[in-house]
Amino acid sequence: MDKSGSLGMACHQALSFAPPAMALSRREAVFWPGCALMQLEAAILLKTAEVLRREEPDLGLSACCCGQPSRYLLEGAYPARRDALAALLRKRGVRRVYAACPNCAKQLGELGCVEVRPVWSVLAARVRRADLSGGTGAVTLHDPCPLRNQPEELSAARALLELSGADVLEPEHARERTVCCGNVRMLRARDPEKSGALRKRRIAEFPPDRPVTSCCEGCLDAFRSEGLETVHLLEALFGRSGRRGWGNRLAFTSAVRKEARRG
Repeated sequence: MDKSGSLGMACHQALSFAPPAMALSRREAVFWPGCALMQLEAAILLKTAEVLRREEPDLGLSACCCGQPSRYLLEGAYPARRDALAALLRKRGVRRVYAACPNCAKQLGELGCVEVRPVWSVLAARVRRADLSGGTGAVTLHDPCPLRNQPEELSAARALLELSGADVLEPEHARERTVCCGNVRMLRARDPEKSGALRKRRIAEFPPDRPVTSCCEGCLDAFRSEGLETVHLLEALFGRSGRRGWGNRLAFTSAVRKEARRG
């Protein structure tokens, strides 16, 4: 295991599960971006929530972490964090989660206390051309592993890219045959060598002259570690994030807290 990576993730999870970070609306349904996606500018996430509210008008927001890093890297801390998250969801009355992160969707589905809906088919049904401010040009599409057996969501991602005007190239292995980015179950921290081998196998299918797009920011972060240019699907729709980082996450968390105070 990569000790430096594990230490960094231990700090990440301690911060993510600290009470100030666990901002959650008191709503029956919430939009859940996930930790990685919260590093995009908050305006992109808030625009996503605006479109989702055409499906669920009273939709709230979540700045919480699903706990997957703790599950695979910090097993001793994981049960208490899992139970704390489930208790918070119940306390806030959350019954449905609209998840943008495929890994969060899988993790939250296993909690057993909420219904989980991936956002992509909902966005494909509700987004309007007037909402769009993206414009990505030529891209290579990477399908994340957790959506491998969800053809409706994979088709929705393609429909959204088509609406955005992107020129999409699909690699040899796509949809249910997609190849892992190298970070399944936090493999980048658990076994960097194996993770790197998987990632290089995947990147070998990508042409060098196109950015990579995906609906999974975790996958895109793995590809950026190899020097690739990336565009998240939400960026293709609602505009590029000028920067990525904890500052954006704090801004989104602040927006969630403001909404929570409004009831």
